Amino acid sequence: MKQTTKVILISILMSALFSCQKTTEVNDLQEAQLCLNTAAAADAKNCVAKIASLTSENAYKLRCAAVFISEGFGSPTSFISALDQIKNGGTAGYSGSIAAMGTLNFGSDSTATASANEAFDICSLSGVGVYSQISSIFKLGTNLCVLAGGATDPASLATQANNLDSATVGAIVQTTYASACSDLTSASDSTKQYCSELSTAIAAGSTPTAIGACLKFKLANPNSACP
Repeated sequence: MKQTTKVILISILMSALFSCQKTTEVNDLQEAQLCLNTAAAADAKNCVAKIASLTSENAYKLRCAAVFISEGFGSPTSFISALDQIKNGGTAGYSGSIAAMGTLNFGSDSTATASANEAFDICSLSGVGVYSQISSIFKLGTNLCVLAGGATDPASLATQANNLDSATVGAIVQTTYASACSDLTSASDSTKQYCSELSTAIAAGSTPTAIGACLKFKLANPNSACP
């Protein structure tokens, strides 16, 4: 992986990284960022070890980036092309989000779910909407990929959508909508489309279970009515 792609991944979301931070924390954040700029995937999480206890948004941004780099997603190109699938809509009646999840997932091995959970928990606290959006897609995509036995084609993932836990999906929807969809003024078309799907699910019920059940139906078939 080229060094420049990692720099882009981090710096694109770090324009105000060091404002209003204590000197010691600033030093640790700077050290973590510089380390991530050149780190191999296997070393990415070591770069943020010193800031593991920090709870500032800046720390969460770097820790979020570290998870993706450690899983081999150091280039923004893979994100952009996959997110375009949401904007352009799905094929054969499938949600565009399902198509994106076929690319944006951590696989189906024994560590995949843990990595997806870690990314979602950290990135949702980063204060960066696109990080929250991407991490929710990764969490749902990974869960679907695991259920599908490693398959990533839309048909296989759509088939497994109903087997996701509705309450868990609903909680993901609520967290993501609050952190990624509150201000869509300058959001990309893919983010607007994804947030529209989340909004439809939220409008369908007042509990995480009801919200999750709706999104599951919409992922499998955008034209279906929510239960």
